[in-house]
Amino acid sequence: MTKVQKGRIKHVFPGGNTSKGFYSFYDYIIPPDTTRIFIIKGGPGVGKSTFMRKIGEAMLERGYDIEFHHCSSDNASLDGVVIPAIGVALIDGTAPHIVDPKNPGCVDEIIHLGDFWDEEGMRSHKKDIIEANQEVSRLFERAYRFLKAAQVVYDDWEKANQEAMDYGKANKIAANLIEKVFTRDVSTRIGEERHLFASAITPDGMVNYLETIVGPCKKRYIIEGRPGTGKSTLLRKIATAAVERGYKVEMYHCALNPEKIEHVVVPELSIAFTKSIEPHLYSPQNGDEKINMDYCLNAEILEKYEKLVEENEKIFNKLFNRAIKFISQAKKTHDHMETFYIPNMDFDAISRLWEHTLDRIIGYAEEIDKKVG
Repeated sequence: MTKVQKGRIKHVFPGGNTSKGFYSFYDYIIPPDTTRIFIIKGGPGVGKSTFMRKIGEAMLERGYDIEFHHCSSDNASLDGVVIPAIGVALIDGTAPHIVDPKNPGCVDEIIHLGDFWDEEGMRSHKKDIIEANQEVSRLFERAYRFLKAAQVVYDDWEKANQEAMDYGKANKIAANLIEKVFTRDVSTRIGEERHLFASAITPDGMVNYLETIVGPCKKRYIIEGRPGTGKSTLLRKIATAAVERGYKVEMYHCALNPEKIEHVVVPELSIAFTKSIEPHLYSPQNGDEKINMDYCLNAEILEKYEKLVEENEKIFNKLFNRAIKFISQAKKTHDHMETFYIPNMDFDAISRLWEHTLDRIIGYAEEIDKKVG
């Protein structure tokens, strides 16, 4: 019997703790007209992440590539698992990213792990759970206020460098790169966009999974430069050019400011464009090309704002780290809340449901394989 080659894992974040609060790209986890979407409901500690992870690992062993969509509030936990080849996803549908079926029955269904808890046992901890929930909300509100303040300081940091920018040079860099990379003409068929996060502000600080996203690409362009030098603008222009030429494009957004793009991947061409800046520096590999946007800066103007930039960087780091501290405290409180749920769960029953769900997913995979064959 031929041994099946194990699949590959891509790690991403579908949502993030940002300067705009919790920001969701959950609509881009998987298309709404896919094979099957299982929406997992239930409280903290009921086994949602474990349920999804075990499905992903089981299908990985069967040779399927898997996407693990991590939780930004606990990066060791999962908010979703996708099996792209067969169009199946499992998604955590609880707050703060509430997800409900859009096409109930024919595509989406709810798996409610709350069916397996002891209601009497849960009610005995009602006061504790409500208080913990309220404290988690308060801590995240504080974290988001500090992230918002950090973003304001970062904007000022960028403004100083933007004054020194030669945008004519920046436009030329973008035009030359687009002409070099895309040989296909603008198409009458518009491509597709997918928006996610490659990095997130988590209880452990900034965490990124760039190696699993841009690492496998055959060609990588590394975009470098100080804040405000047009790196995100360059990436947006590249993404727009790819979509106009009919390509499917993955756009990965900034963990602090989700309106900015930090990484672009064109899977069909196996090309990635990635910003390499603190705190997500990317180590170049053989064949990578660097593009340094600092080339567009006026040295005299930079010198004029040198002290201001240094002050902004210090203030930004202080505010940013303070926000992470609150997010970390929120996780500890959330972990404490889980202790009220775990003893009151029937995990044997959940395990049986997991086996049944896996059998169904394997069935979907066999159906797809027959159609392809």
